Amino acid sequence: MKKKIIALISAVVACAILIAGVSALATDGLAALPGPDAENLAIKYVESIENAEKVVDGDIDTAWKSSSKTDSFVLTFKSEQTFNTIVIREKGYNVNRFSLSYCSENGEWITFYEQDSIEDYRYCAFDDITAKQIKFEVTDSDSVFRIREFEIYNVEKKEIDNFRVSDYVVTGQLISGELFDENSNKYFSPEYCEVINQLHIISSAKWNDEGELVLSDGMTSDDLKGYIAKIRELYGENDVEIFATVFFNNCNPDIVLTEKKAVVIENTVEFLLEYGFDGVSYDWEYPSGDQWDLFNEHLVTLKNELNKYNLKLSCAVSAWGFNMSTEAINVLDQIEVMAYDVFDNNGNHSSFMSGAVQPIEYFLEKGFKPEQINLGLPFYARPTDGGGIWIDYDDARYTPTSRFQNYSDGFWFSGTQMTMDKTAYAIEKGIGGMMIFCSVEDVPYDHELSLLKALKTTIDSRIEIKEESQKGETE
Repeated sequence: MKKKIIALISAVVACAILIAGVSALATDGLAALPGPDAENLAIKYVESIENAEKVVDGDIDTAWKSSSKTDSFVLTFKSEQTFNTIVIREKGYNVNRFSLSYCSENGEWITFYEQDSIEDYRYCAFDDITAKQIKFEVTDSDSVFRIREFEIYNVEKKEIDNFRVSDYVVTGQLISGELFDENSNKYFSPEYCEVINQLHIISSAKWNDEGELVLSDGMTSDDLKGYIAKIRELYGENDVEIFATVFFNNCNPDIVLTEKKAVVIENTVEFLLEYGFDGVSYDWEYPSGDQWDLFNEHLVTLKNELNKYNLKLSCAVSAWGFNMSTEAINVLDQIEVMAYDVFDNNGNHSSFMSGAVQPIEYFLEKGFKPEQINLGLPFYARPTDGGGIWIDYDDARYTPTSRFQNYSDGFWFSGTQMTMDKTAYAIEKGIGGMMIFCSVEDVPYDHELSLLKALKTTIDSRIEIKEESQKGETE
């Protein structure tokens, strides 16, 4: 999971795997995905839309064709409507920049949304807008473009039991003390503890070839117990689950998962219980060939033991060479989908399509239940050429200056608006939560472009968490 040690694989191939693995693609790509569970206001209440009627006919087999590389249309309602979500379906992958505006009472067009590519399916989430007219405008594209549908919704809050927000913490940050230092910009602030309800402690331990879990260099047993206690103290009454993230880079998995397979199960359970973890999360990048068979068997056996102590099991996954068995999929409590480092034709490593729509559809098709999925959000940028460079979001040389900005001097971020869109879409799809890699790369929480704050704001506006009394009534 740690970016600096990710093997630089062919992202183009990984993206192809995503596309090939989603049967919904067919001939219309992902344009056929269902819209939000709400009424499409564009169909019911539209009064006029000159020269672009096909975008509101409810038929994805028809499309409005632009007159040039830049073009626009204006949709007029019969009366003012309130809305907070727009879904756009493109035929082709030509649009590079578009905006949404509404007409104010004095006749001024006010832009309330901008983003980059549309592609098959683009979910745009924003605060409530009340207006009679909406303008859609493309300001940059590769050529003339086609829009299949332009859908407008007022999405209500979803009432659910829980929504996970996972973050990764490196043991070195625990050892240095910066996460517990109020004067550090990496501090576990009260705001952080309100947003993040799961922590994955990277490299809590590593297996060796004897099947033993060895602590990271510079950390003693008492240290790790102390760090876990400090985290829980900072969280206070806020719920938090803490996972021990275990790597496979300090052992030979072919030995550990065969000759030592019983020992490593026993040691893993004892490790979690000794240090007060709520579960274990695996980050193996990546099993190959027969190793998947060994890994699948291990996951099933381990989960049977973890269940005796109400401990959880999680895996970081990507579409790259994924070959998990149905039995292993079914025993996992959750997965952290690494929906980043997958480059599209524009060099964007985590666009809305490659970083939200495709990975969710891919893992649903593989057999995961929606509630098992945590969708990964990168708090860092990658270069358009796919090179091995990672730029933190809080790097002043590259940090975006607008909530609508994702691209900065040759690097692609998943910016503030993109983070909001992906989170809102994940909630719409009913998945279990979001995963961040990782929040220490964010600008301060009180910064207007904070990604963590954008995530929290979206959750608050789209989700109503059931009270404990309500949960009991439904069980």
